[in-house]
Amino acid sequence: MVQKNHGPCSVQNCNNQVTRFRQFTSLAYEKAQKKGIYEAHTYLRIGQQLCHSHYMKSKSYSFAEQVTMLTKVLYERRGNLELNPTHFKQMIEKADPRLQGLFDKLVKALVPDNRSAYNKVEARKTIVSLCYIMAGMRNKFVNDFKLEVGLYLSASGATRAAIDTMNSIGFSACYTTVNNFKRKIANEHPLNIRKFLSEHSDHLYVYNLDDYHDIHEKRRPDTVTLSTAKHMATCICKQVSGCAPIPIIFNNVSVHNPVNIDASNICFRLIQEYHGIFDIAYTNRKKQWLTNGQLATDTFDQIELLTVHCYYDAIAERKEERSMKGVRLIGFQEKNLHSLNDYITALQMILDIDKDTGYLQNHIAPLVADWPGQLFVRKAITNLHKVDSQYSIPAGINSFIPILGPLHVSLNSREHVLIVYYTFFQKLFHFVFGKRKVLAKKPKPWRINLLLDLAYNGWCKIRDTILTKFGSTCKDIEYRMVIDLLDNIIPATLDVYSILFRSGSFNEYIETIFQIWTFALRWKRHNYNKAPLAFLSDIFYWQDTNHPFAEAVKLFLVNFNDYYVENMHSKIRSQTPVNSNVDNIIKQAYVIDERNHCELKDTFQKTKAYPYKPSLLNILAEKTSLFLLDYFQRIYKNCGKSKLCKSKKKIQCQLATLGETVDTKCLPTGYSTNMPPLPDSCDHCRKKLDDGEVLICGHGYHFECYQMMEYGCRHCEEYYKRGIYSNVNSFLDRLEKGPNVLTSDEQDKTPTEENETVEEVEANGSQEVHAELLIALIHVNTW
Repeated sequence: MVQKNHGPCSVQNCNNQVTRFRQFTSLAYEKAQKKGIYEAHTYLRIGQQLCHSHYMKSKSYSFAEQVTMLTKVLYERRGNLELNPTHFKQMIEKADPRLQGLFDKLVKALVPDNRSAYNKVEARKTIVSLCYIMAGMRNKFVNDFKLEVGLYLSASGATRAAIDTMNSIGFSACYTTVNNFKRKIANEHPLNIRKFLSEHSDHLYVYNLDDYHDIHEKRRPDTVTLSTAKHMATCICKQVSGCAPIPIIFNNVSVHNPVNIDASNICFRLIQEYHGIFDIAYTNRKKQWLTNGQLATDTFDQIELLTVHCYYDAIAERKEERSMKGVRLIGFQEKNLHSLNDYITALQMILDIDKDTGYLQNHIAPLVADWPGQLFVRKAITNLHKVDSQYSIPAGINSFIPILGPLHVSLNSREHVLIVYYTFFQKLFHFVFGKRKVLAKKPKPWRINLLLDLAYNGWCKIRDTILTKFGSTCKDIEYRMVIDLLDNIIPATLDVYSILFRSGSFNEYIETIFQIWTFALRWKRHNYNKAPLAFLSDIFYWQDTNHPFAEAVKLFLVNFNDYYVENMHSKIRSQTPVNSNVDNIIKQAYVIDERNHCELKDTFQKTKAYPYKPSLLNILAEKTSLFLLDYFQRIYKNCGKSKLCKSKKKIQCQLATLGETVDTKCLPTGYSTNMPPLPDSCDHCRKKLDDGEVLICGHGYHFECYQMMEYGCRHCEEYYKRGIYSNVNSFLDRLEKGPNVLTSDEQDKTPTEENETVEEVEANGSQEVHAELLIALIHVNTW
């Protein structure tokens, strides 16, 4: 049948691209006159053709009629929940032009004009919810919003009765619907993840494998209460966009080093590539990178750097980075990860998928992991390649390449800095925040980050003044200890992950990993005096053999991150109540993976800002500068009074100003060598050090003596070489002959302290603090 109304539209200058036309009837003419629309189109005559959009302007609909239309639109778009008010309005009006004005009417009727701009924006979000609720009352199948509410209630710990009550009110789906939805996602996950990896098999994937526990708060251990914590093995994969799969064997060269961990090659690189590098303070090294254009630090702001170990997605700062784009949950099963068998069983989650899809096909599977993962995955690979191994290791394990977790390196090194130098940080903390405040023996990561940041920024404000005052040849032990801490250790541990890794600065990152290993060596830090060496050995081996994985790590460094699994754990913990059983935790994990984010939570949840604003952080840094100036003034007066105390078992030092007796792990590297720095003499010719320079390691040399040593401290270099061979051999012995479970030395036994609060600081005293700092800097000349 030929269409009766075929246009064109009689409205002048009509540019609407439509195919539906209507006749301008006498009834439409009367309605247009009543609404005042006809006054703008007096040239129109009854019987003419109008496009559908212009025709609808002449017709008015009742509220009930528009709700019916709204219900139809939302029913046709179920599965695509839209809670953004602007997008929601555009969506319904585009779907049905007859709904134009409905949303604005609701806003005008329900939102008073005298509300603040912020509250008006929030109220518009509520009106979107109201539209879904109204549509759901007319049609029970329009339940996207109610299901979202039900899922949120379930994740928040609401009981079955509570969810069903909210369903009766009309605000939520019933408990059965919510539970069936979660079960369906969990049951379909194995098929969906196989489909995903099959369809995207042309990419390299980086994996995380870590232990999850459902403890929702930090607790002190006791001997009375039995632990009811549930432990799960979490396996995550991250697609590396732009990187193709990498073969295990390339040009007849395996990605696995035939000697496993090569101490001689690490030492060769130490001498040839890093000779003299670790004699320089990290701050000076960083200045060299910036001068040469090798590093850009303006990408990250201060608040972002302070929250680098905060995984909670409600934090306002850097919220985009905390999203999990390109990340998928491979598997989530109840299991401890404390032994070789635990890790082999957990890795089977990946290998089972490979059996069905073949997406690995003799390609590598980089696995970024913490210490237990480094240990047991390497142990499995070692025994797989060992001819007379007593273990039965699946052949698929050959695909896995353990990669050092940069996030854990940062977290553990920062934590250990505060533990080793606890007395110093305790005094700093009391000076800045008040003597009544208590600094925990092992504070939470956010507080450690704050104290390290304040110490370094406070130091930067007075650095040039202090270095000039003490001169380049001062060898006072306590002074050298503090300079090593402020100018070397703290900035290196602050930057290694937050700046170097996340900016993709490969060469600088590798160098700083090596440098942090030197800290772990003198601290006798179990695990982290070995794991970095295995990582460095692998990197050097891939570079020497031109294996393509070396270039992949360099170009796509930021993807080789253990942040993803920590973020996933944070999401699971925040969306599962304390009393959840294993089945519910697993279902919720798969819901999080499938849906990526909670639309309801993202729209309505209040974001949390970092407690200290940049202006307040500057005040705290200046107060820290005042503390440091006072400390350095007392060191200056006590210069030469700190003494080494040697015994048969160890060397200790009595610090005159700090009032503590410390062992060599607190002192610069030179004091751990066979040749500790001489008090006032050159550590090469043994003559008085009246010119030259004291290195960051504590050894000092005349310029000509340092030149004779080819610009490298031989004492420390020998110490590093011995440390490399000793720890590599110890690690190899652990991989080949050691127990298949974690030993007591390999487990972190120090609990994180609880009940830490944010200290309130007056922000209105900034001018006084700044003026006091300026006066104190001037007075340095009078010491």
